[in-house]
Amino acid sequence: MLIVAGVVIILALLGSSAKNLFSASITEDVTVKLKKDMDCVVEPSDGIPRVISNCNYLVGDNLSVTYKSKQPAIERYELNNSSNSQ
Repeated sequence: MLIVAGVVIILALLGSSAKNLFSASITEDVTVKLKKDMDCVVEPSDGIPRVISNCNYLVGDNLSVTYKSKQPAIERYELNNSSNSQ
């Protein structure tokens, strides 16, 4: 009985995390806010800053990013337009 109760408690605690893992991906346009060395930082509408490693973009460049809500990783990104384009 205690084992079953323990399993139920663990599943309840992990339930919201598991739900986020299988949630739909979100794609939106964002601007590169910060660049340090080869890392760019973007902040989508969920307010969680995300880092793109080995980034060749500049501050102000507009990117299309795909991510899952409440998870720090970016699944996919691409340049929409550069802040340097005239």
